[in-house]
Amino acid sequence: MGDELNRRPRRGRGGRANVLFALARVVLSCLLITACASKTTANPVKSSGATGELYTSELLPLEDDTVLEFDTSVEGTAEKGRLVMQVRRPHGNRIELNVAGKIRRLEAKPEGVSIATGGWLLKQPFTVGATYQGLSGRVTVIGINRDLNVPAGHFTRCVETEEMTSTAVTRTTFCPGVGIAKLVIEGQVNNESRREVAELRFHGPRIDIGPEKTTAAPAGQGGP
Repeated sequence: MGDELNRRPRRGRGGRANVLFALARVVLSCLLITACASKTTANPVKSSGATGELYTSELLPLEDDTVLEFDTSVEGTAEKGRLVMQVRRPHGNRIELNVAGKIRRLEAKPEGVSIATGGWLLKQPFTVGATYQGLSGRVTVIGINRDLNVPAGHFTRCVETEEMTSTAVTRTTFCPGVGIAKLVIEGQVNNESRREVAELRFHGPRIDIGPEKTTAAPAGQGGP
């Protein structure tokens, strides 16, 4: 089961590499991760607006040893896969996001979640038109109070952001109680337009199976 969940399906034209990079960039990730109220000493900041008052930790509630599993696909093709991310909080507000062996280091701060190499994964306020510097480009909040259906379930009061670079546009939807629930990447690969989607299938505590401690999501969560 663990090998199945962590396997690397074959993707054409660098598709999986693009998804991994984008997830590492934005969540990468929640993806992804957060000023968790129960795990951090940072003072949470509320954002008011059409969504009501939201804390950063509510939009990114990932705790130590949390696993997120995503279904990935490329529009217009038969390419599909599954991606597993793991969250660790080794020291207080310090966060490590592991995506297929790639570690992204983050820090929970009162105003949001910063990326160790520069920029922000998510930053308040959560109001349409608000902007901040992301990992690779300028991020804009383009939607609030949105509903979303993904394999993991139905979510409300979600916030959507958009990061634009010279080569791609990445839209990320953060939902209260789960964090990153959907990721859409649009760009050019080998001079062809490509749209990749990652949708949350499972979120919850990590389970270690067997003597080698293989990481897996519990069976029966978020669909088959």
